Amino acid sequence: MTPLDAQTPHRRTGKPRRPLLGVALAAVTIALTAAIAHPYLPGGHRPGAEPAVIPAGPGKVPPAAGVTAPCLAELADMLTTAADASRSANATLARPATYARTHTRAWAAQDTLIPSGTSSRTIVTTETWQWRAADGSGRTVSTTPGSAGHTVTDHPAGGIPAPLPEPTPTDPHTLTTHLAAVQPPGMGPQWIIRAVADVHLTQHPAPATRIALLRLLATADAVVCHGTTADRAGRPGIAVAVAHQRARDTLIIDRAGWVLAHESTDLGPPPGMDKNAPRLRSYTLVIDRSAEPTIDTAQATR
Repeated sequence: MTPLDAQTPHRRTGKPRRPLLGVALAAVTIALTAAIAHPYLPGGHRPGAEPAVIPAGPGKVPPAAGVTAPCLAELADMLTTAADASRSANATLARPATYARTHTRAWAAQDTLIPSGTSSRTIVTTETWQWRAADGSGRTVSTTPGSAGHTVTDHPAGGIPAPLPEPTPTDPHTLTTHLAAVQPPGMGPQWIIRAVADVHLTQHPAPATRIALLRLLATADAVVCHGTTADRAGRPGIAVAVAHQRARDTLIIDRAGWVLAHESTDLGPPPGMDKNAPRLRSYTLVIDRSAEPTIDTAQATR
């Protein structure tokens, strides 16, 4: 990652279907193993330890009726089995009084109309650190890697909206209702991919919620498994995607159910552009996550 230049931060105050599943998901409100540590940066963090041991790989389980992405159904089963083995099936996960810290890097296309009547596409990179409390208050620090300075924004309660209420729910009907409110199903089948990405980019969903989201994705229209791949930090994960019209949305998910990256690409040359124009629309990489007792911007602003 390009080091940030240490300059005085500029501070401002910010103010703020899919059809329902046919099978009810049992809420497993227990602690699971945290995301596999593949830190993008030295000293990378992750959410607090979840004691259940995750098996080495998904079992060979026949796909259930209605499952469109069996790789996710197998992962959900694996995590549920690990939860049951922890003998904590009746435990209630209490959200600690801390900030959910999420560090991301995003690449986004900017299309510009040029005098010839065609468009040019450039890719803009942004790095963001976000600290979010359960009430939606917190702070964001953002910068363009390689540029001087950064922007710090403080948010009051509700200033950092999130797709799900806190603590994060596990009931499939409740999840579907909230996800559809942020990414309407009318946009096309990719809505569920984008909605799940929004959850992981804003919140740290509880282990049982991650399992529930996997099961929603596993039975969603047009979601297809694309095998094991690596994100831009080199971390392995399961890739699932939805191709719709001229674009494809892809999620890369690790074996603990965490989203590592979300990518949206054009399936052919972007309309009105040269055939060699970048096909990337956006790519967001979750570099690391952690639960923090306070907001410490030292890493982000140095």
